[in-house]
Amino acid sequence: MSKILIEEAEKYERGGDLSKAISSLKKALQLEPENYIIQLELGNLCASNKQFEEAAGYFRRCLYQFKDNVDIKNALCFSLTSFGNEYYLESKFKLSEACFEEVLEYEKNNWVYYYNLANTQDKLNKISIAYENYQKAIQLNPNDADLWNNNGNAERKLGYLDKSLISYQNALKIKPDLFHALVHLAHQKQHMCNWYDIDKYFQKICSIVNTNTEALISPFAFVANPLSSAQDQLLCANQWTQNHFKDRPFKKEKWRQKNKIRIGYLSSDFKLHPLYFLIRDVIKYHNRDIFDIYAYDASPHENTNERKTLISLFDCYRDISSLNDEKAVNLINNDEIDIFIDLTGYTNNSRAFIAPQLENTTTINWLGYPGTMGLTQEKPLYDYILADDFIIPKNDEKYYAETILRLPFAYQPNIENRAHLNQKNRKDYGIPEDAFVYCAFNQSFKITEFIFKAWLTLLEKYPKSILWLTYSNAWATSNLKDYADKHGINPERIIFATRAPNNEHIARHALADVYLDTLPYNAHTSASDALSMNLPIVTLKGSTFASRVAGSLLHSLNLDELITEDIESYINCAIRLTEDLKYRQNVIYRLNEAKRNSPVFHPQLFVKTLESVYQNLI
Repeated sequence: MSKILIEEAEKYERGGDLSKAISSLKKALQLEPENYIIQLELGNLCASNKQFEEAAGYFRRCLYQFKDNVDIKNALCFSLTSFGNEYYLESKFKLSEACFEEVLEYEKNNWVYYYNLANTQDKLNKISIAYENYQKAIQLNPNDADLWNNNGNAERKLGYLDKSLISYQNALKIKPDLFHALVHLAHQKQHMCNWYDIDKYFQKICSIVNTNTEALISPFAFVANPLSSAQDQLLCANQWTQNHFKDRPFKKEKWRQKNKIRIGYLSSDFKLHPLYFLIRDVIKYHNRDIFDIYAYDASPHENTNERKTLISLFDCYRDISSLNDEKAVNLINNDEIDIFIDLTGYTNNSRAFIAPQLENTTTINWLGYPGTMGLTQEKPLYDYILADDFIIPKNDEKYYAETILRLPFAYQPNIENRAHLNQKNRKDYGIPEDAFVYCAFNQSFKITEFIFKAWLTLLEKYPKSILWLTYSNAWATSNLKDYADKHGINPERIIFATRAPNNEHIARHALADVYLDTLPYNAHTSASDALSMNLPIVTLKGSTFASRVAGSLLHSLNLDELITEDIESYINCAIRLTEDLKYRQNVIYRLNEAKRNSPVFHPQLFVKTLESVYQNLI
């Protein structure tokens, strides 16, 4: 009987019907369960039919019986790798990891297996283990550019910034047109305040954006490029979108009317993150008589009070961190979300390509990413971007793929009660009591040589002044101090604030005298921190979204005199605040008075206007 079934299977196989051939052989195997020839053939047929997981089962049993058979071992490795890759694409990273771990039990000298395993572990946020496996892959094959690039990414995440530069450089030596490695290299130099030859990289990246439509240039890194214009940033976003999401979005209609409008907020930062200190009270004060508020959480899980608090404020919580885009889209469509707001954009752990696949949902880009999300197939990836008149002037609308939704005040909200009394004094932070304190609590990648020279000009003019910066990494600290020393400024006059609990961090702004902003990437949440503690900010207005955020906040508080147009005006504004105590006190008084009635610092007022904007879209 089994012989007939085997012949039948061969007939189906010759006819190209692999499913029926497999079915016949399975019946034959039931009759002869110890027949390894049948099992081997079933493995081959399943592999040919892309049933890799099932194929692996047959090959695994055969290899157990024939331990030294190289062909069976290779077939098993092929099947494990194939469905490991399938799991990876489906965002089933734990299952993918198990496949690649098993395949390495059979073949320990294949660099691709270590590479695949490391990529999966990176997705699982097992960065240290991933790095070990990238290193093993490099030992077996030091000549693959993508491997060096991913190794550099792991080193960056682990804080080995000096090593990451070498890895990106190695990647570019092997493949000079691996443009994302070039972007990583430049951006890490920014984080390290390593400005040697950095303009050369900035110029090259801008040139690539303008000449190579296939280049993969991260829009988030590009907005920090001092040489990029708003027009360049739109072009970069368009190319990123086209390269990653080539499908045309669905024709947008509207869901049937429900009792309440359903608002969905997507973020990869529902955790202890600057976003929390902007968005928490927006979620809290939404009118539940009109709206149902949904969370779509793509965040890495963490056990913090901020995350627990934020999640508890939503009416419906959906964890999509382990779902691929297709499954997340189905979930959101099933929820019949009317308006979907992406609070992450192209920043870390982006899920930006969910939005254009939502069937009848209006989509908005807001708060997380300071720029346009770009076009796909000549249609905007997102329907709208939420902004204000200062952030996006009327004449600049052409540089945004989205339709502009304008708030009548600054687009950036804040939580209540940001201000805190500080139990510490200047001495606790190593700051002289009689010093004039300039502070800039932005991340180090925002500090450019151009702006740092201006800060040194102020330190030179006022010998009793000090510069109070955020500690980002050892290389930035060393490079900034060395740069100051070479320009005749005692590096001891630059003091670095170490990480502190958020309440303490906000409170210590009150110990400074003036906040010096950065360009082209302004302070965002940090600007709100400073203003909440009545600390005047001197900002230099640029032409891009990211370079106008602090200006947007100051403009909304009627403090336009602190918004400067050029570096000379920036320095002179800081000089006036330094020398004229009466003027500075007047600025502080007006800042404090303006906050009393400003929706930017009163989330209940902010939310009422925001909800009117939402309702006008339905």
